[in-house]
This record gives sequence, structure tokens and C-alpha cells, in this order.
Amino acid sequence: AWEICKVEPWKNVNMRRVAEEAGVSTTAFYRHFKNKADLKVELMRKGFLLLYEGSDSTNAEGSFASYGAHTIRFGLEYPYLYDLMFESKETDVSLYPELKTIREKAFDSIVEGVKASSSDKSEKEIMLKAYNIWASVHGIIGILRSSTGQEDKPEMLAWIEQNLEEYLRMTTF
Repeated sequence: AWEICKVEPWKNVNMRRVAEEAGVSTTAFYRHFKNKADLKVELMRKGFLLLYEGSDSTNAEGSFASYGAHTIRFGLEYPYLYDLMFESKETDVSLYPELKTIREKAFDSIVEGVKASSSDKSEKEIMLKAYNIWASVHGIIGILRSSTGQEDKPEMLAWIEQNLEEYLRMTTF
């Protein structure tokens, strides 16, 4: 399922295909996952773990920009997994506490990064800046993804994609 979602959207995943590609029977597959929703949650969990691997938003401002750039690169490199993780609204994360926790860590990391660089700001100002950064990072992923492969890609978008850390330092602090 992971390999499928690296190159295709979640809607193309079905249990029979996953079992077949894994070289196991569908019955054996169902011993590990009760249903497709459980498989989806496991893919989302694995995606978040990959996203967090090697990123630390709580250091200096430079590494905070690196954390945002890492997230953007992840969204560009793994577009279908990114969509599964961040745009999947039909999954009730309250049924999966571990996923809820790991999913919330994405935004909490931004809040912590803002706090570390804005200790003189109120809680409201910190949260507003965190939401602005969250929106900026996810928005630029969408913009860059929609321009991928365009022959006439605007020069500024090409610059942003090549200079993510600098772009984030310029636009978020």
C-alpha cells in the first residue's frame, strides 16, 4: 500500500491489490488490518513518522525554516501520501488516538518554533503566526505542485522551490 501511495492516490488502493503486490492472500492481509480504514491510518502514521524524521523545529530560526522547507519537500516528493495525511477528511482520527497525537504534532511543532523565536509575543499572537505559517507552508505546496511540469513556470515559483528556507525566513518572520 505504501508503494502504491507513493505513486498513485489512495482511491486506487484496494485490499486485493495490496495483498497481491505483497505476495500474500487477502485472508492473510485481513489478519493484520481489520479493514481499509485501518490500513489508511497505518499509512498516515508512517507518513507522519517519515515527515518528522530528521526535522527539529525547536532550534534557532534557521532550523525552523528548515523544518518548513522539509515539510514542503515532503509534500512535493510524496504528493499522494501528503494528500492522504493532510487532506483526508473521512478518517475519524478520534478513533485512532495514536494517529491523532502524531497528526497534531505537525501543528504543535510550528507553535513551538514560533514560541522559541517570539518569546515576547502573547499567546494569541503566537497562535495567529502559527496558523499563518501553517497556511503558507500548505499553500505553497499546492502552488508548487500545480506548477510542476509547466514549461512556462513563473520564475518566482522556480526561485521559491530552489530556495525554500530563504523564502520561509522572508515570509514568516
